Amino acid sequence: MPNKSLCKGKSVKTPNRCKKISGCKVAKGTKRTFCRKKKNTKKATSVKKTRKRTILTEASKLKGHSKKTQRALAKLR
Repeated sequence: MPNKSLCKGKSVKTPNRCKKISGCKVAKGTKRTFCRKKKNTKKATSVKKTRKRTILTEASKLKGHSKKTQRALAKLR
């Protein structure tokens, strides 16, 4: 006998409420409210860190320095 979902076919409205079942939870979507399992949740996604881009200063541009040499000079200060 195949397992049937606890929440399948259950409505959020009065005659067949999903709140009566312990494993179900009312979820609000963009289009409608529906019944889903309590365990079925989205995990928070981590935010990607972006590297700070080094921009050549006006003085470095005039002297003809590359980004690598500018970084090295900045560390010496």
